[in-house]
Formats: sequence, structure tokens, C-alpha cells
Amino acid sequence: MSGPSSTHTHPYCLKQLKQQVDVVSSPNSKWSFGAVVEGVDLNKATTIPAETVEHIKQDLFKYRFLVFKGQGHVSAGNQLAVSRWFGRVESTFSKHPRSPDSDILRVSNDPEEGCTNVGRSGWHIDGSFMRQPFKVQTMHFWSVSKSGSTWFTPLNEVIQKLPPETRKLWNDLYFYGDAIHPLIYPHPATNLDTMVFHCGPPFVHGFLKGFREEDNSAEEIYDFQRTSLLLSEITNCLEDPELMHVQNWDEGDFAIIDNLGCAHYAPPETQLPRSSVGLRILHRTTVAGDTKPKTRQQDLHTCE
Repeated sequence: MSGPSSTHTHPYCLKQLKQQVDVVSSPNSKWSFGAVVEGVDLNKATTIPAETVEHIKQDLFKYRFLVFKGQGHVSAGNQLAVSRWFGRVESTFSKHPRSPDSDILRVSNDPEEGCTNVGRSGWHIDGSFMRQPFKVQTMHFWSVSKSGSTWFTPLNEVIQKLPPETRKLWNDLYFYGDAIHPLIYPHPATNLDTMVFHCGPPFVHGFLKGFREEDNSAEEIYDFQRTSLLLSEITNCLEDPELMHVQNWDEGDFAIIDNLGCAHYAPPETQLPRSSVGLRILHRTTVAGDTKPKTRQQDLHTCE
């Protein structure tokens, strides 16, 4: 775990959540995923110094998943203020009567308290159905259940660990939902390879091989069986114990997530009844994307 950065002149500091030896390159190379942020009170979001906000932005795309502990109950206004550090808040979800704001999705294991079964159909990034998927999301836990963890996996490391033939195939595949995206493409902020997908219904229709946007055609369209097999393969890669992080939440936790850099999943236990595991309440926001995913080859063609 790392201590305060020498460049920080305020209490802001990070502690890494997950660090592993990079099995792809050299034994001395390490990758890091996730960090706990200390020294920041998000209840004062509108008065946090610009320097601190800039550090948070930089660290988000480095670690992809930042957790701020002990934040209590951050107001809707402050959660939205934090979200707007990264861009325009965009909401595409159903509104629950208990939600504190129309731009905040309230999630729960009790239908009287919030929307249920959110994020349960499969591993995903948020907004895969959109032309420009969400770039950042926030999660804030007002109440936690005994079994309400969320699973996260960094996507660049998943790609790095693929066998060469699988990597070659996936580079030529497109995820087909309500929008069509390359399965693998360069992250707009880091230029590292990442992925767009949703592994669960109703968000996935299939996969296309050799898709051509100019005439909306493809060399191959995966049928239900091939799509199911590929989704299982993707899921197995995401649940690699060397990569996957299980976040066991505490009340007051506030997470900022690089939605384009890591996938997440809400396991079945998040929906166990309140009577047996307690009440789970999550407030979520999503920040509009500003780029349409393109392969590296498509980017080269755009520059020509």
C-alpha cells in the first residue's frame, strides 16, 4: 500500500486495494487496481480545492476504482457535484419514488426502498446500449446488507492475459446490443485496450465478426449458441481470482468508478431479503460519455 504522494500539499492520500505481479510481461512488473482515498470529505464537494479534484481525476484513470470511506450520507447535491467533476450527468433509468433526485438511481433489496435486481443479469459496463457509453459512475451506500458486495474486474489486464489466438479473434469482434461497439478498443483517457459488453439479457443480442460500419454489414453474425459460449468465456475471464476484486461495502462508502476501464457485477446475494441480511441502499449516478468506441484501425482511418 502506498502512502501520501510527495506532490500532495493537502491530506489527500491513497491506499491500494489490489496489486499483483504482472503475469504477462516481466515478474518485476506490477499492475494496480482500486484504491482507498483518505483525507477528502465529499460532503463538502463544492468547496474541495481544485488541486485535490485534479488528483482524484488523475488517480481515477490510473486505479479505475476509488473508494472514499466513512462519508456518512452524502446529499444528492454533493453526489451530483462530485459526478460533474467528470462531465455531464446523464440518467437513463427508471425513477424510484424514494430517490433523492431524478438523476440518482436508488437501488435496494427492498422494492419499497429502491429499484431491485439492478446489475444482476450479468457482468457489464454501464451504458453498453448507448452510442457513447457512460465514462464514469458513482456509487454511494446509505445502508449495507450483510451480503451486498459488488464484484469488479479491470479490463486491460483481462485482455493482456488472453491467449494470442483468443486475443486475435476478440480484436475482430463487435458487441451487438442496442448499439454496436468493438469488443476491444483503446480507452479514450488512457489509450490502454479495454472492452465494451454486457453479458446479460436484455442488453446483449449477439456478436458480429468483421463488422463494417460504412455499410452496416458483417462477415459473421453469431447465433444464440455461439453468443452464449462467448459470454461464458468472457465471464470466466472476468472472474479470474488474480484479477477480480470483491468490494465488501461499509455504510457511508462512496466509490468513483472508471466505467470504461473496469466491469462490474452484482451477485445474487445483493437481493437476499431485508429480513435476513438487512437493508441495502445504493445511490448511483452516471456521467455521459463523450466518445464512441472505435478500434485502433478505425482511429487510423479517421486521421487519414
